[in-house]
Amino acid sequence: MQCPKITHVAWERLPREGKEHLIDFEIEKKIILEGGGYGSGRRYLYLLWMIRVFFFSFTIKKSEIVWALGFESAFPLLLASKIKGFKLCFDDADRFSMLVKNKTLRFLIQKLEVFTSHNVFKHIIPSVERYNFKSNTFCLVNNIPSKDALKKAKNIYDHKIWKEFKMTININGWLSKSRGIGIILEICDRLREEDIGFVMAGKLDCEEAILLSKKENVQYLGQISNEEALATYFTSDFVFTYYDPSSEINRYAASNKWGDALKTGVAIIVNKEVVSSKKLLEKKVAIGFNYNDIEGLVSEIISLSSNRSHISTIKNRAFELGKNLPYFDDNIKKIFSLG
Repeated sequence: MQCPKITHVAWERLPREGKEHLIDFEIEKKIILEGGGYGSGRRYLYLLWMIRVFFFSFTIKKSEIVWALGFESAFPLLLASKIKGFKLCFDDADRFSMLVKNKTLRFLIQKLEVFTSHNVFKHIIPSVERYNFKSNTFCLVNNIPSKDALKKAKNIYDHKIWKEFKMTININGWLSKSRGIGIILEICDRLREEDIGFVMAGKLDCEEAILLSKKENVQYLGQISNEEALATYFTSDFVFTYYDPSSEINRYAASNKWGDALKTGVAIIVNKEVVSSKKLLEKKVAIGFNYNDIEGLVSEIISLSSNRSHISTIKNRAFELGKNLPYFDDNIKKIFSLG
């Protein structure tokens, strides 16, 4: 089947980051804003982005479908869609207002988020816990991999040599301080005399991540494709998903690593402050400790490593729970079939 024409309108925060390396089909790129980096504090660029998105949107045809990532894209596109008539899907991966500290500005943005949600074709959300309002456009799409990505990942796993340990913990994604890297670094050091290893992949975004990648009991694979990252789950027993609870958005995290784990039959390690992890803990597919309870987590890991049958039980529960979750591509097809 021929791939439809896709145009990616983007903010290129870092030089050349817009260049595609890991897809096998063509995407037209239109970079309408450059610079700023990540976490630089240059918040005014968000306003500039919204203005440029609004004016660019008048080049969009009525027959086209627009997938807007984040409120900062969806709101200006919604205004234009009322004039141009194109169909708009609001993909709300991170609720924007939760990142705003100024109370007055946050209140205003929250009102605009509600307005945007009520007026788009579909408002795609990864969890309901982040929202203090209801909307008829809500469409819950759990962060679950696609069938094709899982198939490719299994093939990669089958053809790669993996370090073997009595127990393996997976660390992947954005490897930053806010994702508990300092905690897992200390745990790694505490477990150096145990037959417990770590498989690690992703961007090293802090000094602790760099140090962790060099440990003897860590197999660091670098920055790799989504399918290669998924392949690491097949050699893992647990995936580490910690979020610094001092940030509100972190307390309502909806990690794509959870969906990856459930679809590959891997158990989850999560800190209890993450509100959306409650169901995982209740279903006993995850183990949870308070963010700073390193002693408790170390003790539990050592105990589990000596009881493979218990690990297998948790992993089997995860796999069974994952069976009932729709794949990402099936969810997306369902959304587009609605109208």
